[in-house]
Amino acid sequence: MQHYLAIDIGGTSIKYGVVQADGNLLSNKHVPTPTTWDDLLDQVDAIFNEATAEAPLDGIAFSAPGSVDSTTGVIHGISALPYIHNRPFLQAFEDRYDLPVTVLNDANAAALAEGWNGAAASVKRYATVVIGTGIGGAFIDSNVLMVGSHFHGGEYGYWILDPNLPHPDGTWSAIGSTAILVKRCSEQLGRPLTGKDVFALQTDPVIQTELERFYRWNAIGIYNLQFGLDPKLILIGGGISRRPEVRDGIKRHLDALCDAFGTFHIDLETCAHFNEANLIGAARFHMLAQ
Repeated sequence: MQHYLAIDIGGTSIKYGVVQADGNLLSNKHVPTPTTWDDLLDQVDAIFNEATAEAPLDGIAFSAPGSVDSTTGVIHGISALPYIHNRPFLQAFEDRYDLPVTVLNDANAAALAEGWNGAAASVKRYATVVIGTGIGGAFIDSNVLMVGSHFHGGEYGYWILDPNLPHPDGTWSAIGSTAILVKRCSEQLGRPLTGKDVFALQTDPVIQTELERFYRWNAIGIYNLQFGLDPKLILIGGGISRRPEVRDGIKRHLDALCDAFGTFHIDLETCAHFNEANLIGAARFHMLAQ
């Protein structure tokens, strides 16, 4: 069976592991993300040497933030790691190792994982919405990612949901993200809160109001997504999606929106993969690209 080294480059840590051709992740380790390009090369060398001792490798699959052009291997846009952008990212590693190398946007990788052996397995057309610091996601049709002409496919966070607010305050990321929910709850109670604090206090009327606002804005975004792309299934991800009341709260508002027009109910579920998603999806993309 073939084995692939999957490396997910994040703003604070690099996750890595060996993925088998059947989708089984043999390991999931992490190290702090280096602060320079040269240090990143050295860190990947160390990861590569460790992985080759674990299994013979047939390829290397990267997951990375930003507007990733998987064809040229250049990462455009911006992220917390300026040094990975606008350089021949893929070529650097192709020249370094005698193996095929691929790179894919991290949100797209997570979505591919769901279609391979996650919550969208056997579903032909589906979308993911990742709710976190901002809003991101992906749309997939028959294993093909909708990347877009400018590599912004799935960047739902830029959608304007409330045009009455000055731009970009009315975007989905600015009114429907977990970070905004926590910020608003902290302001309302006059003390700093964490995401865990918000849900521990969800019976508080003030917090209840903010949660309902959060659920409704996300329902509006997902409603628009359904009628823009018409996926069979929409999956929500991000750390907050682990809480069942989040899916239920969004679904309640989503059903109300659909009932108002007498339309069908939108299928909304939670992603199955969390910490492993980017690694599994990066490997899946690598295999599809060969």
